[in-house]
Amino acid sequence: MSTWKKLGMGVLATGLALTLVGCGNSKSSSSSSKMDKTLKVSADPSYKSYMKSVIPKFEKKYNVKVKVSYKAMLDEDDALKLDGPSGKGPDVLMAPYDRVGQMASQGQLSTVKLASGRYNATGKKSVTYKNKVYAAPVTIESDVLYYNKKLIKTAPKNFKELEKLASDKKYAYANDKTKSVAFLTQWTNFYNAFGVIKGYGGYVFADGNTNAKKMGLNNSGAVEGLTYMTKWFTKYWPSGMQNVTSNENFVTSQFTSNKTAAVIDGPWMAATYKKSNIDYGVAVLPKLNNGKDYQAFAGGKAWAISNYSKHKTAAQAWLDFISNKTNQNKLYKSASEIPANTAARKEAVSTGDDMATAVSKQYDKDVPLINLPQMSEVWTPAQTMVTNAASGKMTPKQAANKAQKTILTNISQKYDK
Repeated sequence: MSTWKKLGMGVLATGLALTLVGCGNSKSSSSSSKMDKTLKVSADPSYKSYMKSVIPKFEKKYNVKVKVSYKAMLDEDDALKLDGPSGKGPDVLMAPYDRVGQMASQGQLSTVKLASGRYNATGKKSVTYKNKVYAAPVTIESDVLYYNKKLIKTAPKNFKELEKLASDKKYAYANDKTKSVAFLTQWTNFYNAFGVIKGYGGYVFADGNTNAKKMGLNNSGAVEGLTYMTKWFTKYWPSGMQNVTSNENFVTSQFTSNKTAAVIDGPWMAATYKKSNIDYGVAVLPKLNNGKDYQAFAGGKAWAISNYSKHKTAAQAWLDFISNKTNQNKLYKSASEIPANTAARKEAVSTGDDMATAVSKQYDKDVPLINLPQMSEVWTPAQTMVTNAASGKMTPKQAANKAQKTILTNISQKYDK
């Protein structure tokens, strides 16, 4: 993949102006063909070091003054609906992929133009809502398999190997020797459980997760996946793994105390594991017992332009600048986050970083994190679906039927007006 061409100021400004004519939603940009002189950018506090390294170069290149504010990403996203109309909000902000569609549907984001050749199909789909692009991908995330090198030499390649570990008495749970902590993951969190449902043939929304009026959370494949997860809850795991408020901490404590051989979680857990000083490795997710891939959600973050901004030309320039290979490499080195830019991602993998390698390989198998606003109605009923089946309160089929009915009813009441 080629890197972004360096364009002169006149060409860039004219090109951006032309591409942005009619590019916004109801609130059109007041920008002319001249580059705006100021730009308000909001970034998460964890990005301070990175932002300090890139802002001066942007200001020099485009003769634009950047006024940066640091606010937790989700807090900034929530505040935009009020701060945007009042003029207090930023011109540019970050958002996780699953928030892009929601914010776009509410008229908070402007459409944007992605620089050619920087992203794969999954990255593009993650920031697309109703066939329009509303953000530029910046990082990618996926569940991966962490394994304890002190306990096992190589990462398990499939769930049959994990079941074999779970049958090994050396991984018996200290408080209940009939149960195992060899492999643990928080399947009560649907973000983690989805990959099993998908791998067995289930899905969330129809038509590639674009049609929220139809679902596949209770089809035969989804029920088979839920049945398999239930096996772990009933046969192998301690009952505490059903506790949605404490099981995440339990998984972490067992893994960091060298009692658990493998866990499935996201790259955000790496910092916690490093602090514990355990010797761990990272690998792609193991194949399911049907031979299919564990297709997790492909998540990440993106830069977006506020639809209330009066500086959309400069904002688009920021998106183009911040997403180029050079600046994506800087982000990886500064924050250890895997770049969405495919050339930068390839370079990160070439360093031999097992996290970059695992996330990159797994991401290419994954399903784009659903960014429809209706997805907000899925998380809680889907969590209850897993716990209902795991506890034996319902059969997997009954639990899946109830979850899907609840979700579709809530969507109908809130969105079909």
